[in-house]
Amino acid sequence: MRENHGRQPWVVRIRGGNGVILGSGTLLGDRHVLTCAHVVDRAVGRATAGATPPADRVQVELVRLPRLSARSAGVVAGGWVPAGKEGQGDIALLELSDPVPGRLGPELRRLPLWEKHVYAFGFPKEFRDGETVHAVLNGGAGPANEWMQMDPSPASPGLRVRSGFSGAAAVDNETGYVVGMVVSYYSGPGSGRSFMIPVETMLHHLPLLQTWVVGDSSVDRELTSVGGGREDGEVARRTADFFARRSPQNVLVVVTGPPTSTPSATVRRAVVLSNRQLRPSSVDPAAAERDPSLPPLGSIDLALDAAGKPPRELAARILGFVGSTGHLLGDAAPRSLLIDGVDESSDPEALVDDVIGPIVDRAADRDLRILVGFRSPAVGLRLALLARRITGLHDAEHLAREHRRRLEARVRGLPPAKPRATLLRIRLTALRAAAREPDPGPLLEHLAAMEQGTDRALHEATALRRELTARAAEHQQLRGLLDAHRARAVAGGLTEHRGIGRSYRQAHDLLWAGPCDLTEAADAVHAYAEAVRGALDDRREGATS
Repeated sequence: MRENHGRQPWVVRIRGGNGVILGSGTLLGDRHVLTCAHVVDRAVGRATAGATPPADRVQVELVRLPRLSARSAGVVAGGWVPAGKEGQGDIALLELSDPVPGRLGPELRRLPLWEKHVYAFGFPKEFRDGETVHAVLNGGAGPANEWMQMDPSPASPGLRVRSGFSGAAAVDNETGYVVGMVVSYYSGPGSGRSFMIPVETMLHHLPLLQTWVVGDSSVDRELTSVGGGREDGEVARRTADFFARRSPQNVLVVVTGPPTSTPSATVRRAVVLSNRQLRPSSVDPAAAERDPSLPPLGSIDLALDAAGKPPRELAARILGFVGSTGHLLGDAAPRSLLIDGVDESSDPEALVDDVIGPIVDRAADRDLRILVGFRSPAVGLRLALLARRITGLHDAEHLAREHRRRLEARVRGLPPAKPRATLLRIRLTALRAAAREPDPGPLLEHLAAMEQGTDRALHEATALRRELTARAAEHQQLRGLLDAHRARAVAGGLTEHRGIGRSYRQAHDLLWAGPCDLTEAADAVHAYAEAVRGALDDRREGATS
């Protein structure tokens, strides 16, 4: 369903009664338009947000359908969500005076938004016919974290969202789905930062939009019942810290018990209260900022209940939610995922092997957050998952050791490798033996500690590889920088300059003669660059005119 950028027939331009262009909008279906409430307020001459929709109508122009005349439009019943005192909301759904033939509107969709590349088509005053701006989504922002921040993209250098873009659809580059609506921008010098309201947030405020939303919800129906029972404080805290990324874990295993249990209700509460769409209106959207037992709004991308479901269905659900047509779950899984009831799947072993396994294999590399919930202690399944993770740790440690060994010939002071996989394998063998005993003793406590220890070791092994990669890149960049300044010196006729020659040899020997301290090498390269720059400046100043 992907469209050419800026050529979608559903882009509309909104004018006020005086003919001034005040913003953008999106044609939905054949006669509805989605835009910001503040755009409508300005179009009818209201300086501040009105609690009730204006009686006056606005002019909507179908800029990509020039053969069709402009229409007037008014706010539909139940389609007015003015900006609240903190800025939340700011959504309006309009109805055109005459339908547009062909039902040309786009499809809205919930998608994982972290680092998503999007574009928006707006109408800044200097380009009345419109302009496309690309952006990269970069985390929650705005009132109570309801918005997503949009940072300038290299795809449109120098271009940024500004006045005239409010109400514009934010379109996913890859799929062509509308994933949000531009609502604001920051006009500070050199910023280029803007903000959009995600589809899930708009659905929370304006359920009428569900008519134009495709794809499944980000939360399975079985996980939407919060209940009013007691809360397990420890489970709540661990879950919140995990999805808020206050802990370094990538995989969290939780035994939730049956759906009627307190831990299970606690997990469901975290899912619902952190979801942009499902959070009850009675709950303060900023509650997570004050309550450390709640994950931040929007911090759980996808929450699934595996009970009674085959692995293939769950895999399809994950791939469908991210909009992937491939089959590599480890590469496609969203940044944060919760799967509960794993042991009650129709085929728990296959679910662990074929769905959860490939995702946790990549969890540390991609810095994912995966909560795996079991209704029972499920020792066998957890041991199988743990064995897989220890094998992954062994491979990660081997790669880190090899990388470090190669880099040691060039760079000193590298962080040490801390091999843990062998010891963990020995402990895993002991756990497996204990699991076969009639009285396994404190098996569950040891298993939980092993799960956390393996996850921590994987996280550290991945961090070490990233650090080694960064050190290698820095060393290579210093060599390239030295070569570049050497070329400048040669072109400037400085090959016989004694002082510059000494400076070059010092930097060259550090970078090529053996392992070096990168800070010392960087200082030497920059000193040589400064010497070349100074000598060239001296020659220019002394040259005859």
